[in-house]
Amino acid sequence: MVKKNGKPLYKPFNAPTTSKYKKMVYVKKDGKKRKIGFGLKGYKHNYSAKARKSYLARSGGIRDKSGKLTKNNKNSANYWARKVLWKA
Repeated sequence: MVKKNGKPLYKPFNAPTTSKYKKMVYVKKDGKKRKIGFGLKGYKHNYSAKARKSYLARSGGIRDKSGKLTKNNKNSANYWARKVLWKA
């Protein structure tokens, strides 16, 4: 694992209090290290079983610009939100 700013790649961490996101993660995208934020702080998340099922069904169909699903792409915010916040 390569580190940037003391944080390892592909290991989510709590975002700074000044950020609009709940969590962040460093990834390697296009040969460069990038920081991805996910889980907006302003939203009141409901993590009930019904809400979880609904969110996972909804977010499972999100695609990137090239038409590929983002739910299995480690370089997308959708992947990390599903994995970390929604335990998919």
